[in-house]
Amino acid sequence: MGWLKHVVIDLAVTLVIVVAVVTGQAWAQWIVWIYTPFMLFLKLGALFGGSLTAQIQQPDVPAWFFHVLYAFNVAVLLFYGWWLEGTGWALIWALSAAAERRPATPAKKG
Repeated sequence: MGWLKHVVIDLAVTLVIVVAVVTGQAWAQWIVWIYTPFMLFLKLGALFGGSLTAQIQQPDVPAWFFHVLYAFNVAVLLFYGWWLEGTGWALIWALSAAAERRPATPAKKG
């Protein structure tokens, strides 16, 4: 059931991105400006942080779901001229794909 929360959050973020770029609502723009570098930081941690990768991955959610969402986010942001944020989401997408391909690290016994 934890994957459902993860999916709802990602769908909500996508909706906020659409609201920000289409309507120009200040609250939505601030969320995009803050959430984009935050996600980029988390994805970098997931890729290079070892055990953090296992905590962030949600095996019940199909990988294609996140690829579609991230592609949509990148397309919308770039279409509306949000170059920096669009590039950030393209990097988030690429880091997610790289972390997905990375072999799982075995849990430490201790």
